[in-house]
Amino acid sequence: GDAISASPRCGMAPGSPSRGGTGDMAEVAAGVGRFKSNYAVERKIEPFYKGGKVQLDQTGQHLFCVCGARVNVLDVASGAVLRSLEQEDQEDITAFDLSPDDKVLVTASRALLLAQWAWQEGSVTRLWKAIHTAPVATMAFDPTSTLLATGGCDGAVRIWDVVRCYGTHHFRGSPGVVHLVAFHPDPARLLLFSSAADTSIRVWSLQERSCLAVLTAHYSAVTSLTFSADGHTMLSSGRDKICVIWDLRSLQATRTVPVFEVGAPGPVRAWPCPRTGVLRVWEAASGRCVHAQQRLPGPGRELTHCTLAHPTGLLLSVTADHNLLLYDARSLQLRKQFAGYSEEVLDVRFLGPEDSHVVVASNSPCLKVFDLQTSACQILHGHTDIVLALDVFRKGRLFASCAKDQSIRVWRMNKAGEVACVAQGSGHTHSVGTICCSRLKETFLVTGSQDCTVKLWPLPEALLSKGTGHEGGPVLLQAQATQRCHDKDINSVAVAPNDKLLATGSQDRTAKLWALPQCQLLGTFSGHRRGLWCVQFSPMDQVLATASADGTIKLWALQDFSCLKTFEGHDASVLKVAFVSRGTQLLSSGSDGLLKLWTIKNNECVRTLDAHEDKVWGLHCSRLDDRALTGASDSRVVLWKDVTEAEQAEEQAKRDEQVVKQQELDNLLHEKRYLRALGLAISLDRPHTVLTVIQAIRRDPESCEKLETTVLQLRRDQKEALLRFCVTWNTNSRHCHEAQAVLGVLLRHEAPDELLTYDGVRASLEGLLPYTERHFQRLSRMLQAATFLDFLWHNMKLPALPTAPAAL
Repeated sequence: GDAISASPRCGMAPGSPSRGGTGDMAEVAAGVGRFKSNYAVERKIEPFYKGGKVQLDQTGQHLFCVCGARVNVLDVASGAVLRSLEQEDQEDITAFDLSPDDKVLVTASRALLLAQWAWQEGSVTRLWKAIHTAPVATMAFDPTSTLLATGGCDGAVRIWDVVRCYGTHHFRGSPGVVHLVAFHPDPARLLLFSSAADTSIRVWSLQERSCLAVLTAHYSAVTSLTFSADGHTMLSSGRDKICVIWDLRSLQATRTVPVFEVGAPGPVRAWPCPRTGVLRVWEAASGRCVHAQQRLPGPGRELTHCTLAHPTGLLLSVTADHNLLLYDARSLQLRKQFAGYSEEVLDVRFLGPEDSHVVVASNSPCLKVFDLQTSACQILHGHTDIVLALDVFRKGRLFASCAKDQSIRVWRMNKAGEVACVAQGSGHTHSVGTICCSRLKETFLVTGSQDCTVKLWPLPEALLSKGTGHEGGPVLLQAQATQRCHDKDINSVAVAPNDKLLATGSQDRTAKLWALPQCQLLGTFSGHRRGLWCVQFSPMDQVLATASADGTIKLWALQDFSCLKTFEGHDASVLKVAFVSRGTQLLSSGSDGLLKLWTIKNNECVRTLDAHEDKVWGLHCSRLDDRALTGASDSRVVLWKDVTEAEQAEEQAKRDEQVVKQQELDNLLHEKRYLRALGLAISLDRPHTVLTVIQAIRRDPESCEKLETTVLQLRRDQKEALLRFCVTWNTNSRHCHEAQAVLGVLLRHEAPDELLTYDGVRASLEGLLPYTERHFQRLSRMLQAATFLDFLWHNMKLPALPTAPAAL
């Protein structure tokens, strides 16, 4: 009882008026019939770092990081993944190291295998067993790029000669996991330093094959080691929040510097990775902090790793949110940002007047803005808890976010693509789960919360008049109206194209329509069996679309609040829905990881798109309606491109080509140029057309010779295709003679060994034999019947005709 008589345009009730304000009737008429039929993946933004070691090459142009079973190689300039290296065992990578000459990369996996890579070509040059009885936890090259040290979870340290391909040393005595190994920078000294779970540092002599000393000064695990340029001084840091300076000539500690941070040092001067997310520079001689970054508020800034590329003067640090930050080592100015892992993507939006950027909200307080052309990333801090939803104003430079911290923020992107927070507001008593911007002008925001209320936030004119961020900090927003709308969590709010209506969808299984700005209730849409995840207004008609956890999408009339259509097809909850093709089609995403394209007029699911492996929470369409953006719980952000026109043009070109080739084939047959005709028919990959050519050849008075000559002049791939076609013809008694004639030519003139090398010949023989035997039996029976008939004809004795009586 949901469907009613439909209008020709998009299946709405007859006489339902258009909204106006978004396009005149000429534009609407121009969009009629231009339905989308398919989207194709244009680009994916996927996680490339999930924790662990990161390393820069000596030039600072490439960055190496671990992502599960792969080591990814990033181009620092563009942020693009150049190569993804994965061992054959497909087990997680536990350790890796790049040689100082940047030529060799060695990886270790949980399968206890070591792989040596020519990483620039992406190929494995050597694979060998680690001999460790537990996974390798750390590894390091010596300065000559000849020796490789591996420390295992079994407490053993092994040395490998990667040039001559053999193991040179095996050191035992470390209790627990060896999590740190480092060679002395002077290759002549042949010293190796290691640290395990006992908080001490062991010094191993490769020449004497023994432990020279055990350095004890830390009270907790040692996190890193670094050496001075002259090789006389070593600096160690630990979880005990101290850095120790060691004299390597006497193997004694000369100074202990309390940095009050759990850190990783750099050379001579300490570069700790503190939990506060602040980089500090310490003078080793005096133990004084000589420089510190300004501490910025907000969670997710904690640093877990820090490494210094000496030749390039770049400092690489890693945050707890798996973001990679590249600094200038002298000034500590931020150069680059990379978002390594977005975890669960909760919402996505296009940004910019030409949709040149995308903003991503993931399971983090930080927002990530990506430039689609350069792959540059900006990480926006401001919220103190997970950001749940996003929305963009009409012009594309101003957008808003809401989070679990019960606040909202407004951000502005300038012409250079830099984003800053320009306004913030708070007032809800629970998490703010949905937000929507005004459609006609940049005048207000609407938010919905788990406190079951909706708030209307007007934007001050002073904010809109500024082209950049507010110099005195973000402007404070005040709610103009607050309305309790539902009995359960509000999951979605939507503002009508004319900014006069508001729709809300809730877990209480209903959607409601409100008049703005007073938030007066106009009506309720009831009919879903489970909670609603999304509500959207049609850009052309007085229609509301709702997506529900019951797996359906419904269209509702705004005039009488009746259900016009129901779309069923998702196997699980429908999380997002959007109007496309000027309101004549719908694009939906669900918790089954699928996107579906629907035509409203006939309720047909035109296409199902599969590029995600988990719930698709984010869905947004571009201004030109030619691209779509999705984000899901599988940490992927996928950019889709409308390929309808391209596919239609390709199909039309194929049809035209088929017509031309068919005409050429007819001309060749008419001129009895059988070889070219047969080759052309095989290239069309149409068995029936090839059969027509064979039949035409057999109708010729000299059919036997011409068939032989034509078939034998074909190329090998054409003969293979012809043999496959014979299998199809041989299944039909009307066409088996042509198939047997072709087989006869091949069997008479091709050697058996040559035929057995044909692609798919064994499968063809399996299909030919039973039908050939059946045809032979049928012909044998026919021959017997004909012979018997001939015998009867020759042996039949007809009675003599009576003679007529003689005339008297």
